[in-house]
Amino acid sequence: MDADPPAPATSDEPTAGRLRLTDPGRMRAMAHPLRMLIMGSLRIDGPATAAILARRLDTDSGQTSHHLRTLARHGFVIDAPELGKGLRGRERWWKAASTTTVFSDDGDDPRSLQAAAVGALDRAALQTWDSLAAAYREQVARGEWSAPWRRAAGAGDSIVRLTPGRLSALRGEIGEVIARHEEAGRAEDDDAATVVIALLAYPRRVAE
Repeated sequence: MDADPPAPATSDEPTAGRLRLTDPGRMRAMAHPLRMLIMGSLRIDGPATAAILARRLDTDSGQTSHHLRTLARHGFVIDAPELGKGLRGRERWWKAASTTTVFSDDGDDPRSLQAAAVGALDRAALQTWDSLAAAYREQVARGEWSAPWRRAAGAGDSIVRLTPGRLSALRGEIGEVIARHEEAGRAEDDDAATVVIALLAYPRRVAE
């Protein structure tokens, strides 16, 4: 007799490394620019201690340690004991519990706790992206990026008329293009670098 199939994962359980947030409490726990930067660094740059993260993110280890504890309490980061305890035997290594996080307001009530939590996440994400863009500009000013990179990098915007369905389709198509280039980027030469692509797509309404 075949074994019973495994129970399907709940919305807030990572599936194939992808964590879809629906719980307002966990959303608010993630809604902090430094916590988002910590998660990004652990996912992209690899496991780290609070001290290593402080150096990566140009902050102090007290801050990173505090936010790591919060992230751990909500299951976003986990211990990496296989990496040891550091030179002094007291350092705790951490790694991300998932490879990516997605969230959206799927409810019908714009005044719900979930909608408010999504708003907090959006605001924190905007601050995070702004800090990453500012860091790039500071690096450019110090001469750390070549002319080809300066020509390739940048920002832009477009204003188009769409229905909700077309906007969803557009975002999906953009995601597919990014995924294709991400796959190709794994085989690129030493000139390749990690690139942050932030997609913002919101309807606008003019007060009459």
